[in-house]
Amino acid sequence: MDNLLEIKNLTVELMSTRGIVYALSGVDLAVRPGEIHGVVGESGCGKSMTAKSILRLHNPQRSRMNGSIRFEDKEILSLSNREMEKLRGTEISMIFQDPMTSLNPLMTIGDQISDMYRFHTGASKAEGREKAQELLAKVGIEPAAKRCKQYPFELSGGMQQRVMIAMSIACSPKLLIADEPTTALDVTIQAQILELLQQLSADLGMSILLITHNFGVVAETCDRISVMYAGKVVETGETRALLRGACHPYSRALIASIPGGGAKGSRLETIPGSPPALFEPPLSCMFAPRCPYADDRCRQGYPAMADCGGGHLAACFQPLREEVSPR
Repeated sequence: MDNLLEIKNLTVELMSTRGIVYALSGVDLAVRPGEIHGVVGESGCGKSMTAKSILRLHNPQRSRMNGSIRFEDKEILSLSNREMEKLRGTEISMIFQDPMTSLNPLMTIGDQISDMYRFHTGASKAEGREKAQELLAKVGIEPAAKRCKQYPFELSGGMQQRVMIAMSIACSPKLLIADEPTTALDVTIQAQILELLQQLSADLGMSILLITHNFGVVAETCDRISVMYAGKVVETGETRALLRGACHPYSRALIASIPGGGAKGSRLETIPGSPPALFEPPLSCMFAPRCPYADDRCRQGYPAMADCGGGHLAACFQPLREEVSPR
């Protein structure tokens, strides 16, 4: 199956007052047409950095990107700024973590959706207003005509996130990047937003790259998962196969740290140590200092992705094979 999005050996270097931060160090990731692909990992592992790289949202004066980001037949890193403007919002859209900081507090909801739609399509004001109402109804905000006249502060957090989703699908993109879209929402609203994303993906044939730190979210929503650690993808595979039999020790440790149904007062599983500083990342396996299975090979070089069977890949010299009981 041809991939809609294919990232190969992507590196991102950020300039800071302390020196160069190697935010991404050779990311490989692929998203298939129509699938929901989850990206998980600890905070600071490079999930959002990867998402922003796809749309080239980094400050070009303070960052360097190398490698390949291929979307259909386009090499994104080779596109001009004008070509990127045409791509953003039409073929690739993004939902950011906090809708309150993404929406303009001085404009009505309807005007914000209408202006974005008109910018990309050249539609008239009347067509923009009509499209805004149609989109709000599609994401479950009713009565749409009344909501169009309201300002962001008049809506709840869940409704604000639905507005962001409405804006992101206005031009029927082929890929939607959702960066922690449910972080600030309670469990009930979170479930509604995830269900909405799944429904939109099915109705529009749209691929979704879902970034989260919550394995529960990817278990219920995603077709495949990629696990990131210290600026690299360390494991990728079908959701059910990865959750039942994660091959990389880091993925296995992440899954084990999910609060389960243990006895009251029992200790939560944790991962000892801390992620490496990305100012001078080691040339060896970056998880080795925290890994109970590490040996001399792990401390002397970085492993290539190994096939664990069925398209399940892990960057480990000695991938774990036994299955674990689902929580």
